[in-house]
Amino acid sequence: MGAAKKRKIEVRHYIIGIAVFVVAVAVSLIIFFLASSRMIRDKSEDAMRENLLRQSDHLVSILQLHYQYLNSVAEEIGEREGFITEENLRTIVSLQKNTDLDRTALIEADGTSHYDNGVIKNVAYRRYFIEGMNGKETLSDPLESSVDQETRVVLGVPVYRGDEVIGIVGGSYNVTVLSQTMLNDTFGGVGYSLIVTAEGKIIAHHGEPVYQKTFTYGENFFDFYSENYNSNDLERVQNDFSQGNQGLLELNIPPQTEESRYLAYAPFGMNDWMICYVIPVSAAQDAYSFIGNYETTFLGVFSLFVCLLICYIIHISGSRNRELLYYAQRDSLTGLYNKKNTEEQINAFLQEAQPEVHHAFFIMDMDCFKQINDKYGHATGDQALEAFGSLLQSYFRQSDILGRIGGDEFVVFMKHVKNAENASTRAKELLTKLHSLAVGNMERPMSASIGLVMAPDEGDCYMELYQKADHALYQAKKRGKNQCVIFSREMNAKQAEE
Repeated sequence: MGAAKKRKIEVRHYIIGIAVFVVAVAVSLIIFFLASSRMIRDKSEDAMRENLLRQSDHLVSILQLHYQYLNSVAEEIGEREGFITEENLRTIVSLQKNTDLDRTALIEADGTSHYDNGVIKNVAYRRYFIEGMNGKETLSDPLESSVDQETRVVLGVPVYRGDEVIGIVGGSYNVTVLSQTMLNDTFGGVGYSLIVTAEGKIIAHHGEPVYQKTFTYGENFFDFYSENYNSNDLERVQNDFSQGNQGLLELNIPPQTEESRYLAYAPFGMNDWMICYVIPVSAAQDAYSFIGNYETTFLGVFSLFVCLLICYIIHISGSRNRELLYYAQRDSLTGLYNKKNTEEQINAFLQEAQPEVHHAFFIMDMDCFKQINDKYGHATGDQALEAFGSLLQSYFRQSDILGRIGGDEFVVFMKHVKNAENASTRAKELLTKLHSLAVGNMERPMSASIGLVMAPDEGDCYMELYQKADHALYQAKKRGKNQCVIFSREMNAKQAEE
């Protein structure tokens, strides 16, 4: 296999190797980015679930704290004489002032409720009254105030005297405040929060209008989402609500919003209520945005690396191609043009050359080259050829065309020569320099026979010049070698006769 072909295969393998590397890294990056995206999504969803469970526990603990206040007062009142007394009424007024309860009341066994603000009314028909008189801590159904549109519930605890329930201590609590507390504690207040019954009735909601849209008290949660979001998973959410299960759903992009949203929900821990939180996906994932920033930076650096690598590949490929082209055109031993390219270069020049300008075409054969090989070995013969090629390159101009077209046969096309005599003089000077070359262990001086023909006088193509120069070379060898003979037409005729 030739050196040029080997180099071509090496270049191909080199480029394929780099391309495989780039593709492998690119595929790895795609997998990495997909995995990172999945990780960010999983982390943000887990954070939503964990935050909501914490909020559920927190809200229940707030209500339990107020139950403790009520139980403490109920125990104190149960130990006193009477029930509706000035002292007991002052106690519930103090309770209202020192807690977050909006209103407090003493409720008699017949349902008569005495409020801290002096109002008296009968609540015997209320569920929380019936449950309280049966000895249970109770939480009423929510009611929206017609004055401030806030949602409130009544917390009630029984008052025992001995084993008998003699009444109830109750207090109303603003559920909307609970919802607001949940919102402010989660994701910096972005999104909106809801408290919803298992059937989907909205008890309380809070959030900025840009997030909250058009929720109203008493509206059905599931009806709203079925009308405003393209989601097929609401049935699963309904089942979770009815069974008191925690869950999370990504709502599809509705026409009126810019991005998808997470809906996270968890049981409230009291009654059959559920607490819900709705937030844009981007806001939920914001805590992990630094990962995206790192990915962007890494992608930018990698893209720059790939661009530099591609530029390097192009450079190497071009350099290798030029090298391949060079070796495809050159003789591997001497570095001169090979036979094919010598002919192509000379023909190309002659086609463009001006007809009135003269050029010299030389054919050179080393004298007794077979004897050099036989006597000193082929390695020395190669050294002699290499030395002759180096001499030609140093002696002639860079613009001249130099080629090795056979074993010991060389061609020189000398451009822009005044006449044949000047070209012959240059050839004789070359022979003198050739005598002085020392090659290996050769004892005899090197010499060559040269045939010279002028272009375009004697031909305007390589083959025509070659044939005539070959006639002149034949005469140089016939006349004793180590000389340059100029082609003449008489010589051509004489050789034809022979």
